Formats: sequence, C-alpha cells, structure tokens
Amino acid sequence: MTDSYEGLKVLVIDDSKTIRRTAETLLKKVGCEVITAEDGFE
Repeated sequence: MTDSYEGLKVLVIDDSKTIRRTAETLLKKVGCEVITAEDGFE
C-alpha cells in the first residue's frame, strides 16, 4: 500500500535554516505543498 501525500499542506517551523530546507525538500518530493517559517511570529 502506498501513502499519498499529494496536495497535503505542511507548515515547517524551525530555527535552523538547514532543517527547514531539508524538510521542505523531502516533503515536496512526496507531493506536499510546503510553507516554511523561522519562528512562530513569522
């Protein structure tokens, strides 16, 4: 069985730019729409 993440919207919040970019890249590869932020205020 294959999980489908196509069209799923994901918010990635982390202080580390490296972590945000890595998470964004991996999530986009499985079809997610990704929004990133450095902190909760952004």
